[in-house]
Amino acid sequence: MCASNALVYAFGMAEASILCGTDLTSAGTRTVDLAIAAAQAFGVRLDLVHVLDDADSWWPESSDLQPAAVEAKEDSSRYEEALKAKLRKEQHRCAAAGVECEALVVRGRPWRVIAELAEERGSFLITIGAYGSGGPRSVDSQGKTEAVIGSTADRVIRVAGRPVFVATGERPIPDGLQGTKWFVGTDFSDSALSALSWAKRAAARVHGELHIANVVIPAGGEDKPDEERTWRQVLRDQSKLEAGKKLAEYAKEHAPGSEIHQIVSADYASHALCAAAEEIPADIMVVGTHRQTVLGRWLVGSTATRCLRIASVPVLMVPESAP
Repeated sequence: MCASNALVYAFGMAEASILCGTDLTSAGTRTVDLAIAAAQAFGVRLDLVHVLDDADSWWPESSDLQPAAVEAKEDSSRYEEALKAKLRKEQHRCAAAGVECEALVVRGRPWRVIAELAEERGSFLITIGAYGSGGPRSVDSQGKTEAVIGSTADRVIRVAGRPVFVATGERPIPDGLQGTKWFVGTDFSDSALSALSWAKRAAARVHGELHIANVVIPAGGEDKPDEERTWRQVLRDQSKLEAGKKLAEYAKEHAPGSEIHQIVSADYASHALCAAAEEIPADIMVVGTHRQTVLGRWLVGSTATRCLRIASVPVLMVPESAP
């Protein structure tokens, strides 16, 4: 089997698909753009889904309130029809891009419905927006501005059990993801290896580049002779050399032909990784999520979370069990 087809066939599906959850806002437009590009890249069907969150809705049973209840139900039905019309426009945009697409408006909790539909429809990938209808928000953390990731995206990542493509950032998304640069940060863990495996196959599919990076903290005292350096500085320097060697061997074993980057930084690993990705410049960041907890949810580490918040490009979150 050729490398370009390996990604889709790896999931053992004759009818592979991507599920795109959109809130039909400006953020939803970028999410659909990303989904179209991914569907073009992998040559699969796209399922467009808008979830009407009415989980807290209820209709009074009192006979005195029935006229109001009927009117409210009619308003709800008209609103749903308006949403379907908006979603059909996005469906037509998919068709114009040459992507087979089905459009669905369903009711329920968005994060739960999206994860369940992906399971039911055999979707090997989910695309979702970084924030919801409330619009983008940000907070200051350690003197740096970080975006606030929407609760739906956060929960989908934790419960979906499959890769989730989050439409973070504002940089244009290349057509069909062709020739894109895929950037993977690694700490040599199992979850990082799953992310690398996915990125390697994706980059091959789109004739792109694969970049692997590892962050180490600076040793300090590099301008001094060894006898004047502290034991901590000497130890960190040795660790840096060992990490560089390990990174080269890791890339040779798991992703031959990739470009490696050892990043020396005292900043958060996430900030160092995103800065390095900007410098390349990368088109896609790929990070891994840890193994499931006893509650059946995936843990998203602090580095992955911060990458989602500050990345200027889409971030692909890959669970450790991803094929």
